[in-house]
Amino acid sequence: MDALLAPLFSFQTQNTHKIGVTKILIVDDERVVRHVCQLSLEQNFYTILLADNGIKAMELLRSEPDIAIVLSDFKMPGMTGFELLNAIKRDFPHIEVIIMTGFATIENAIEAMKLGAYDFLLKPLKAEQIRLVINKCREKISLSQENLTLKRANEKLRELQIVKDKFLAITSHELRTPVSHLRGYLSILNGDDFHLLSPAEKNDCMSVINAAVLDLEQIVTDMFDLIELEQGAIVLKREPFALNELLEQIEHEFRRPLQERRQTLTLRRCAQTCMIAADRLKIKIMVSELIQNAIKFTPDRGQIELSLQVEGDFYVIIVADTGVGIKQEKMGAIFEKFYEVQHSNHHSTSKTGFMGGGMGLGLSLARAIAEAHDGGIKVSSEVGKGSIFQIFLPIRRDTSE
Repeated sequence: MDALLAPLFSFQTQNTHKIGVTKILIVDDERVVRHVCQLSLEQNFYTILLADNGIKAMELLRSEPDIAIVLSDFKMPGMTGFELLNAIKRDFPHIEVIIMTGFATIENAIEAMKLGAYDFLLKPLKAEQIRLVINKCREKISLSQENLTLKRANEKLRELQIVKDKFLAITSHELRTPVSHLRGYLSILNGDDFHLLSPAEKNDCMSVINAAVLDLEQIVTDMFDLIELEQGAIVLKREPFALNELLEQIEHEFRRPLQERRQTLTLRRCAQTCMIAADRLKIKIMVSELIQNAIKFTPDRGQIELSLQVEGDFYVIIVADTGVGIKQEKMGAIFEKFYEVQHSNHHSTSKTGFMGGGMGLGLSLARAIAEAHDGGIKVSSEVGKGSIFQIFLPIRRDTSE
């Protein structure tokens, strides 16, 4: 044992790497070996945990968070270092394992490295050797974490580039139509033949110009909504109102586009008044986005149902349709900004036309509004049979029925 302990009293701390606190688990059935390793590593600001067998080591790994390195003996009763290595790489693949072994079992240690061990240490142990291997392992972990951070940053940049490309493609489509209408009809009004137009024709020109201005105003509003979404700055103006009355108003406002598409919208009111303290305008925007979405993705003569009910502590607003439905793998993507069913190159601007495109912000905004009210949106769908969107809004008991 003297040969094992002698190097402990010749620490050269001036050459050690202080890479931050790392939690290390030392596993060996010999108390002296555990103590040697502990004394060697505590000088380097490591947090040390001890186990005298592989079974206890696995228990510690499951109960103690943030263990980064396991320093394990190879020959132990009950659970060998080789078995411990297999268990760690199976259950905790991010943890690095260093094997301690004697010359007689060095072949096994090399085999363990092939199976995922970072390195091995030969007994009798020397303090400087322990610190050197552990510090190199810690540096490898730091580099791996930095590489992972860089990889995630690159993925985020790629996502932002995709969003930017979608944004440019869609906004170019969305802006081109109203700008073209403005240019064309203003040239008519400013032309030499303007006096030849009948009053009805002049009114038609003004109607198209007004519609184009409203479309541009809506695009600006969508941009502002996007900024609010990105910054998480949705401001709520809460006031008490009856959800039944709001849904009746929304249903009335959609009657014309429904008639144009020869679709049927059925409103099923709640038996209660359903008073809620919420931002009335934003709730209206949220429900309207879902109905407009249902109209666009439901074929002519399709059925749409808007209903309100109470489930436990929530009011549930349901928008169901008999539309094209959503593929299961696209369920999460539909709430992403600028998401469109068709490729943006095939973008077709329309608020209610079948498969018509918009800014691609409607569902993102709807979900953000629901979450701002401490609620959420749930969707279920089947391709070719339709979709069901459920808006959950918490009932505030301080509002009177």
